[in-house]
Amino acid sequence: MDAKRSLRWAVYYVVLAGVTTLVAGALVAAGWVVGLGSAYDQLADGATLSSVAGTAAPGLALALVGVVLWAVGTVAAFVRVFTAAVEEQMRERFDSEKVKSEILSVLDDRLSDVEHDMSETRRKIDELKREDVAEEFEFGQQN
Repeated sequence: MDAKRSLRWAVYYVVLAGVTTLVAGALVAAGWVVGLGSAYDQLADGATLSSVAGTAAPGLALALVGVVLWAVGTVAAFVRVFTAAVEEQMRERFDSEKVKSEILSVLDDRLSDVEHDMSETRRKIDELKREDVAEEFEFGQQN
């Protein structure tokens, strides 16, 4: 694969992974706003752990969804880009029309060789027949 295509696929991956990171980061930030920030403030003020956990639970769940989305999204972006790049390379390398054309070219060459060999064989057989007829003619006149 040439450098231009590699760079294009790399930029495509960075864009996909970047979008996933931004969305996941927004979910983590929303989790902070929804519950984790106030839970931290409660913990700093000396509140009980059970009340802090109750306040933090929605924000923690949202932040956890953001982290999972980031992990899955970046891997999915890599798989998508890698698969597409390999498929593009394989389509280019194994172009069916190109392969058919090459096969037909080889077959045409072989067929022309066979036709040439057949014409040479026919010529030699005709030559041998003429020699046989000439020998029979010579033997027939000597008697």
